[in-house]
Amino acid sequence: MNTTTRIAAALVGIALGSGLVGCVAPAAPTAGASVDPSRVSPTDLPTPPTLTDAKGDVKDLVLGECKTEAGEQTVTGELTSTLTSTQDFLVTVSWTTASGDVMGRGFTVIQDLVPGKKTTFEIKATVAPGATQCVKGVEYGTIKA
Repeated sequence: MNTTTRIAAALVGIALGSGLVGCVAPAAPTAGASVDPSRVSPTDLPTPPTLTDAKGDVKDLVLGECKTEAGEQTVTGELTSTLTSTQDFLVTVSWTTASGDVMGRGFTVIQDLVPGKKTTFEIKATVAPGATQCVKGVEYGTIKA
C-alpha cells in the first residue's frame, strides 16, 4: 500500500468514526437522582370553577392578614362590587414561593353580588412548606354550573 492510499484510508476511518459520535445513546440517569419534593407544587391543589366571560376586579377586594407558614391557613376579606350590574365573583388566594410555584390555594365563590353591596368571606387552604407570599385574585362573570 503506498502513502497516498494509507492517508486516504486513514481519512475515511476518521470521517466514519466521527460520524458515529452523534449516534451514541445518552447516558441513563443515575440511580440516586430524584426530584426534591419541597420544590414541587402539591398535586392536590383545589381547582376553582370557571367563569364565563371572566374579567378581573381585584380593586374591589380587601384581604386580611395572610400567613405563609406551612399547614392550615385562613384568610378573611371583604368584597364590595363597584360594577353596574349584579355579577358572580370568584376570589382566589394562592400561597406561592418567591419564584411563583404554588404551594397552596383556596377560593370562594360569591354569587349574585349586587352593585354597591359589601360581602365578607373566609378562605381556608392547606399550605405546603416553602410559601413566601400570598397572591390574591378576583374575577367576575357567570359561574358555570
